[in-house]
Amino acid sequence: MYVNQRKTSGGAVMVPRPMERIVTLLMPYVAPPVDPDDPDDPNDPDDTTDYVPLAPARLVDTRVGYSTVDGLQAGGGQRAVGSTLEVQVAGRGGVAAEATAVALNVTAVDSVADGFVTVFPCGEDRPTASNVNVSAGTTVPNAVLSKLGTDGKVCVFTSQPMDLVVDSAGYFPPTSSYKSANPARVLDTRDGGVTVDGQQQAEGIRAAGSVTQVQITGRAGVPADATTVALNVTATEAEGAGYVTVFPCGEPRPLASSLNYTTGQTVANLVVSKIGSDGKVCLYTQLGTHLVVDVGGYFPADTSYASLNPARMLETRAGLSTFDAQFNGLGVLPAGTVTAVKVTGRGGVPLNSATVVLNVTVTEPEAAGYATVYPCGIEPPLASNLNFIGDQTVANASIVKVGTNGEVCVYNSQTTHLVVDASGYFPPTS
Repeated sequence: MYVNQRKTSGGAVMVPRPMERIVTLLMPYVAPPVDPDDPDDPNDPDDTTDYVPLAPARLVDTRVGYSTVDGLQAGGGQRAVGSTLEVQVAGRGGVAAEATAVALNVTAVDSVADGFVTVFPCGEDRPTASNVNVSAGTTVPNAVLSKLGTDGKVCVFTSQPMDLVVDSAGYFPPTSSYKSANPARVLDTRDGGVTVDGQQQAEGIRAAGSVTQVQITGRAGVPADATTVALNVTATEAEGAGYVTVFPCGEPRPLASSLNYTTGQTVANLVVSKIGSDGKVCLYTQLGTHLVVDVGGYFPADTSYASLNPARMLETRAGLSTFDAQFNGLGVLPAGTVTAVKVTGRGGVPLNSATVVLNVTVTEPEAAGYATVYPCGIEPPLASNLNFIGDQTVANASIVKVGTNGEVCVYNSQTTHLVVDASGYFPPTS
């Protein structure tokens, strides 16, 4: 039960949760019944469905003493160096047996050394790509859109010993227009960097304030008429604390960020971006850094997914604003707060949207904690989207079902500021 609700003048509901000991009973997921005679039944994907959003569900937690949505793949212990974990996705957490691709949040926990995690469809070769980059002793999440492989599984490779947590957030049915692929590298500015086709490699560190144009269409299997691309964007060897903004070339650079980095850090984030003029996506770097970009899939011209130039929907820091001056300046959010963010009817997201693609940023937290993004109208699920330490700025993408009143809820376990940007949506048929 929510208590001590207070609503800001901008309409954001902030709900502190008592800091108390709680025992949670985790029951196996039971899919809602399907009414085949109801064309508006959201649980019955039809031939217009591109994406089926779900409440987040934990599929893997290797940490001893922790559980998953159904008790499977829980407590197996730290993964060994150079090991690959096969994760059963289809048929769990609401993901249909016939799903072709899945939206995941993958978290590396307490790595023994600096390393990385690669997610790929089981049964295919492990690509030259990474989804999560982690330093020794840290906890780092990243959103991943992955094709499902043999027997409905995804494989997770860990370069160093570490624990793994995997949450599902939705899936793409066979009717989906989304074309998922084994990740392919299309930009690597580092000395010795290699891309899938030898283009845009080893070009050198990106200067502060520069914009790098990345050719997307015509490479890595992305056709000329693709409208939107799913990218994993990595900043590495940064010269200072800054951010990267990904946006369609030919359009104004938005008031938004796609990932945040500090000096010497390697950090990655999923970005679902509209493709701009000449089939290109642009990357703005605030301070000097190397950039690595991998393509994981695309939406063709006939997709129902609508990609937008990113728009800021929530900004709690004083003196900074959202695109429409709503939901801004709310102040630091106390530990245990749930913030309801109105997403429909703003930033180009229609009132009847079923799912929204967000980039959620935690900044200036007072202590180590996590944030969970989920559809308003349910209790915060056993899942996390961001993990952070004190005074860190960290961002992660979230493809989330729109909840009651057109709102998405964000729970923060520790006192922090929050920033939320929207970059696209799926209509009700998706």
